[in-house]
Amino acid sequence: APWNKMAEYITGRVDLSKRNDAKDIVSKDKGKPDADNKLKFIVDEDGKYVANDVPKQVGIRVGEVVAGYVSHGKSLGNVSPLSASKSDKGKEVTLKQLAKKHGFNLEEDHLIMDKGEAQYCTHLVKLDTKQYGLPQTRNRKYLFIWRSDNPDDNLGEYIDLIMNHLKQELLHSMDAFLLPETHDRIRCFREALRSGPGLLVARERAKEPDFFDYDLSGVKDTARHYAYRQEMGIDERSRWLTKWDTNGRTDVAPGLWPELVDMWNMRRKDMIDCYAAACFRDNISRDPLHHNFVWDISQNVDMVSHRSANVGVSGCVTPGGELVLTNLGRTMMGYEKLLLQGIPFSRLLLGPETEVQLSDLAGNAMSVPVVNACMLSALCAPELRRKVPDPEDVNFGEFAIKDKCDAEGGAVVADKGDLQDRSGVAKDFMSVFSPIAESLAEEAYKCSVLCNSESSGQTSASEKFFECADSGYRISSDGVDRHQTDSLNLVELHIGKRPDATAFGLKLRKAVPSMIRLGEGWEETVPEAKGLESYSFLLQRVSRGCGHWVLTYGAWEHYGSGRQVAEIRICLGKVHALEKGYCLAAFIKCYGPAIRHEKPKRGALPDSARLFVKVINGKADSEAKWELRGQKIKTTLELVGSEPCASQRVQVGLNDDACSSIKKHKPLKRFVLTFKSRNNTMHYHSKWKTWPSTIVVSGDDSDEDLNGTYVRSKCNHVTNQSALWIRKEKDSSPARYIYIRPNVGRTALDVAVISSTPSYRDQMEICELRDWIPENCLVTKTQTTDVKFIRWKSTDLKMEVPAPSMTMEKPASFQEQIDSKCDPLTLCSLRGLSDGLMKALLAHSGDGSKSSEASHIPIDLFGKMGQPNAKLVSILVSPWLLKFASEGALPLELLKWYDLAQPDDTSFGLCEKHVPSRPKEKWVEAGKSYRRVFDKEESKQFYLALQRRPSAFQMSVNNKSRELSVQMNPFVVANQSASYLLRGRGLGDDYARSVEVSYRLSELTTMGEPETKPFHVPNSDAFGETVVEGMKLPLYKRQAKALTRMKSIEHGHVEFNEEERCEEILPGVGWCMIGRACQKSPLKGGVLGDAIGSGKTVVTIALILSGIEEARKNCNLKERRSSATLIVVPPGLVDQWKDEFKKFTGSKLTILLIKSVSSLKSYSVKDILKADVVIVHAGIIEERDKKSTKLRPYTQNLAKKADSQPIPAAPSGYSCREAPTIEGTWVRNMQSGPEIYVGNRGSQGKRDVQAWYGHCYAEAIINLRKKAFDLKERGVPLEWFVFERVVIDECHEALVTASRQESKAEDFKETARRGAREFLGVSNTNALSRPLIANKAVWGLTGTPLLETEERVTELANLMGGTYITGSAHHWRRNERESGRDIFLNQQEAATKSRDYRCAVSDSCHSYVQVACQRNRGEALAVKLERKQVFVNMSESEGTKFLESAADDDSGGSNFTLSPLTLGERATPALTVTATSKSRHSALIDTINSIQEKEPGTKIIVFANSFYGGYDSARSALTSSKHEFCHVDNDIHSVDEQNNIISWFRHKDATDEDKARPRVLLLSFEQAAGHNLQEACHNVIMYDPYYSGLDAVADASVEEQALGRVMRQGQHYDVTVTRLVVRGPKGEKCLDDAVIERNLDEDVLRAATTSNFD
Repeated sequence: APWNKMAEYITGRVDLSKRNDAKDIVSKDKGKPDADNKLKFIVDEDGKYVANDVPKQVGIRVGEVVAGYVSHGKSLGNVSPLSASKSDKGKEVTLKQLAKKHGFNLEEDHLIMDKGEAQYCTHLVKLDTKQYGLPQTRNRKYLFIWRSDNPDDNLGEYIDLIMNHLKQELLHSMDAFLLPETHDRIRCFREALRSGPGLLVARERAKEPDFFDYDLSGVKDTARHYAYRQEMGIDERSRWLTKWDTNGRTDVAPGLWPELVDMWNMRRKDMIDCYAAACFRDNISRDPLHHNFVWDISQNVDMVSHRSANVGVSGCVTPGGELVLTNLGRTMMGYEKLLLQGIPFSRLLLGPETEVQLSDLAGNAMSVPVVNACMLSALCAPELRRKVPDPEDVNFGEFAIKDKCDAEGGAVVADKGDLQDRSGVAKDFMSVFSPIAESLAEEAYKCSVLCNSESSGQTSASEKFFECADSGYRISSDGVDRHQTDSLNLVELHIGKRPDATAFGLKLRKAVPSMIRLGEGWEETVPEAKGLESYSFLLQRVSRGCGHWVLTYGAWEHYGSGRQVAEIRICLGKVHALEKGYCLAAFIKCYGPAIRHEKPKRGALPDSARLFVKVINGKADSEAKWELRGQKIKTTLELVGSEPCASQRVQVGLNDDACSSIKKHKPLKRFVLTFKSRNNTMHYHSKWKTWPSTIVVSGDDSDEDLNGTYVRSKCNHVTNQSALWIRKEKDSSPARYIYIRPNVGRTALDVAVISSTPSYRDQMEICELRDWIPENCLVTKTQTTDVKFIRWKSTDLKMEVPAPSMTMEKPASFQEQIDSKCDPLTLCSLRGLSDGLMKALLAHSGDGSKSSEASHIPIDLFGKMGQPNAKLVSILVSPWLLKFASEGALPLELLKWYDLAQPDDTSFGLCEKHVPSRPKEKWVEAGKSYRRVFDKEESKQFYLALQRRPSAFQMSVNNKSRELSVQMNPFVVANQSASYLLRGRGLGDDYARSVEVSYRLSELTTMGEPETKPFHVPNSDAFGETVVEGMKLPLYKRQAKALTRMKSIEHGHVEFNEEERCEEILPGVGWCMIGRACQKSPLKGGVLGDAIGSGKTVVTIALILSGIEEARKNCNLKERRSSATLIVVPPGLVDQWKDEFKKFTGSKLTILLIKSVSSLKSYSVKDILKADVVIVHAGIIEERDKKSTKLRPYTQNLAKKADSQPIPAAPSGYSCREAPTIEGTWVRNMQSGPEIYVGNRGSQGKRDVQAWYGHCYAEAIINLRKKAFDLKERGVPLEWFVFERVVIDECHEALVTASRQESKAEDFKETARRGAREFLGVSNTNALSRPLIANKAVWGLTGTPLLETEERVTELANLMGGTYITGSAHHWRRNERESGRDIFLNQQEAATKSRDYRCAVSDSCHSYVQVACQRNRGEALAVKLERKQVFVNMSESEGTKFLESAADDDSGGSNFTLSPLTLGERATPALTVTATSKSRHSALIDTINSIQEKEPGTKIIVFANSFYGGYDSARSALTSSKHEFCHVDNDIHSVDEQNNIISWFRHKDATDEDKARPRVLLLSFEQAAGHNLQEACHNVIMYDPYYSGLDAVADASVEEQALGRVMRQGQHYDVTVTRLVVRGPKGEKCLDDAVIERNLDEDVLRAATTSNFD
């Protein structure tokens, strides 16, 4: 920002020496700034100079008056006035002329503008986030402004003093701000990557052209990557981390998430390979897999550095940034970015914000400590100046609030501990933990993390696991397929059946104590343990580690409200790599050296003590003793290398250019290492290309047995710099390993060590090789190496397990309390709280310093003080609660469901106390439109009702009995879960009373993982065959079985468990109470998803015919009940359905066709009541009047019949969009602009329009159904009748939202689709209030169910009779018409759910597909399908136009070989050029001529894409040719005319009139669904490929639907489909090639045709 100009503008004081300073000024003026001549003033009538023309770099407002000037060296208040003669009125002068006339100096003086009475001063401060305690480099400037008449006001000096005083030393590196890998947010992220929508993204990425082939990919960044590699000296094809290749082939390094790498395009993959090589290229080589680097891969490769200047600090968090955490193998989460900004995400009222949105929110946010420091400075500076008039006298020490123990310099002191009294019985640590090790160590190992895929808490489904015999790295068989493991010496692990990790976690917590403490003597023996004998260590975490489980005990000052002073880690299982037996290990880490005030220790803190208890033959070693870190012993060893092999730098692809560029580089002085080294730390070693294959160690005379021959392992990636030399175990000599121990935070150099295990994570080093690199072994003079032996000495110090200081009183059975209506319902009570613990717990709840008269003091866990109280509860109370719960001390069992009886007064879900009803919206006229409003008083009362809602959990302390109680109210979650299941569904009181409600108590850590498997659609082979009398043609066996299944659903024999859940979590403890409301209800419909051409139509006809007599008996005018089955079809299929009925039933059924409102008006109420079948097209509700495009005859007739207000037309734009994949939600879209937020482009205005449309339509239906019509009444809308059943043909058409507005060539445009969705009641959860009501069932027919996501299954279930799937209440379509108020409330309800809830949603969706959907294989077609391609070149002019449209600047481009994905937003104009190319015209006509020459008189179907002009182009080509053709247009042809046109191509020619009709039918792809053209057609031409966006499966599905019109059962000729492929002017591959290759990919076709069926 132009800070100086802003300051001048505000203060009126212009520093003339900076008058031409144009830094940060955006100007179109290309000349040099010239304020002398361009700053102009005009003399007013008072002789004052008024600014008249101001250049951009000067901070003066036009119209301001010049007060005068201040000479150099004088006070700014000493103004020399300026004025002109009144005779000069109107004269214009420049600044230069003004200075000359009045004699002021343009290089030194200040020009003063008249600001009137309001005078202001400013002060600019430059700040860096890392100066205020946050490990992030984020430089910002802040301008302080204050009212002051003194231009020399010195308040800015006080602001600087306070800002500097508030600076906080950076105590914690970025690692401390990262979430643990088992955090639920990270687990959710990994679930999304592995899910179906995630796999769709990976599949799309695999279609990219080769990034390194510019002619093919056309990506301009390719040149940047070539240049970067050349500059850095990196081989062009070096891909050390990813091994990326075309067609989605990657082979990632162990440690990286392969599912995340699959989300990246080739540019991103190559970027991390470049940065990895750059890390090794540095003069001090670092391995990114074992060091903490942060790479922003959203930038260009040459725009950001591969390392930050400050170690442990991230770069600036920016919107759109994608930061890769190299040693964790993943990207930084949005939550973590918020933390790096100082924003605690746990205290934000977040809704269902996506990961991409959270990341951008953090990038746009200000760093909270910095902003707070600025506000404090602004608030305090004036008062500080009043107290201390001279800024040099300021002493902040006199204002500081000091802790009574600060005199100790921040050291750990006993006074702050909680164990002031150590009396009482205590057991020896070994006596408690040895039996635990003996009984649980093996089980702990088997269910620990055995593969990188399990590092985020998941448990691999693999049955085989392997271990590298050299490095100890473990991996599953599935992981082997995704990682670079060829170099590893893998051997299979024989683990057997793995225990359930969740159950073992509970078992382990039950076995171990909640509290331990140090025995006597630790403070005297271990200097850093001073004061720790007065602290108890409470169990904070039970977690899975690699090969073992970890128990973490922590000690805090002031009963948890102060600093953490130490931790004890206890590991159980196989603690070390390649460990043969089992072990229990304990480690003590003291934080005292790091938290003291003077010379605090930075970097990783070493453990102060350790204990290893080996388990041999099932017995723990009783002689094990604690070991303390001893003095390091210095000596020397001889390390002689031989048999040179490639060094790590060579392996990653560095060449001589890397070495030479490092030599030429002159580092800044502050980066030059100050210590002496025998190796040149600024340049490479002379033998940098080679490392020794063999190292002979000699000179060791210690008892560590280090001498011998060490052979280099071939293992890559799994050890730091792939440096590992092994001396194999032999006789009495144990194995020894040489490796380079990384300094992960890069705060110091890596150190080579000799160790007893091959992993630096084990911390089992024997000695350090000082100032040693592998090249030293190859040079004689450096083969002698200084060594420091790391000594551990045994001690007799003990650890103790004191008797529990608290006890839990087990109350009466929880169910008994509920039955006896106890209030409150007590879950548990902890007794024995000490005074200090009481004081700490009540510090934020009432008056914690004095005795309260109240018997029970509540602890606020959900309100203002919820966060600090939850932290205290987590430290002080949670260990005891979880321990007692694992021991069965609660009055209920964890994870067990308990039933709740329905209340006597109000059914669950209808209680206003627990679930207040939202105020109803009202519509008021606002000009030409309407807007919705809410009654203010009702809204206020609703808000107050929300505040009064009871909490599921309450925690309180009895100040007299020293007891902590936890109350739990299951009726809270019971009512909330039932409310979702009941409200808005119109199911009645009987249904509400029959809902079964239950609850259970769970722990967040014990929840399972939702399955990410694809949906499996079953067939009907297990059902019997139904024979239908009256069918002219018999059903196939599969059809007869499908019919049996449909009839069983209609007879109510198939039930589905409708279920919803609600969760409440107890903060600080992690208990989760889950309410479940469920009801087994008969299905009211389903989906027949048989493959295209398999006979869905005939099965439906058989269903109708088989029950026709019963349906006719049910006809009833009083109940508005018709005997007819209503069939809703896309326009153009009405006559086809009639023909099919005639073909299979003859004249047995009465069939009414409603193609328009006029045909509806021709039928009486009696006609529709007595009909057997009514066929209507789905777009009838939006059928336009031929005289006026604004009028809708159907809704006009409906409003008239209902005596209601007019119904507007359907909205023309989207109010909400579906996100088909996880792009734009969990992972970044490769595009820019608003498309990065897939599914979030809807505006509130469009939602309001959609809501008003739906409101008017619904009101009209309500009024209509109140009317009584006689049998002769004609034109009664279909919404008045109750039909026997409703059948929706091509049901997916109404659900799938296209990515853009269809063109006018379509017969079922998107506006009509919106009307169809309203007509079908897609978003209406109340089946009885829907426009179309079915007595028996609602059936959907589709050849492409597109069941990729749970959202699609949920929506399909709701459409098919209103079946409720778990999670339906939070479906995205709910937001299509919500008000801004309800959007906000919905987001709060739909916040991230627990894993248990996500499991329930997944299970519910899979269950529905199993019982309600069927997909049966058709008989194999006897005919063949031949796919042809005709290649044509665009003209030179079209080529130029294409390159201009595809270029991202005005310079154009030269590459034709592009894909829509690489073009991003530029894809639309480029696709338009190719789709409308004139070369397609001739290709189309030539292809038609070729076909007709071979087969005179044959009928040809031409499909074209309407999105980019292909349809109009094809129509233009046919119009200008000699060929007569047919097409259907909704704006020209009525539905009846459309059906007639289609029918000409449905049947063979029978008459001369038939033969005289056109031979070519042009259809858009969108018009393809549902037609049966196989009898008369077998030649198809695809004018251009179908592309609508990133969803390849949906696009391929559309093309297959089109082809399926002729390639289906009943076809007797081989089918030929010819594609017209347009290429560049010289035959270069172009967009057509990319799209066709994508749409014809085997995996894509498999997904598009939903082949996951039996």
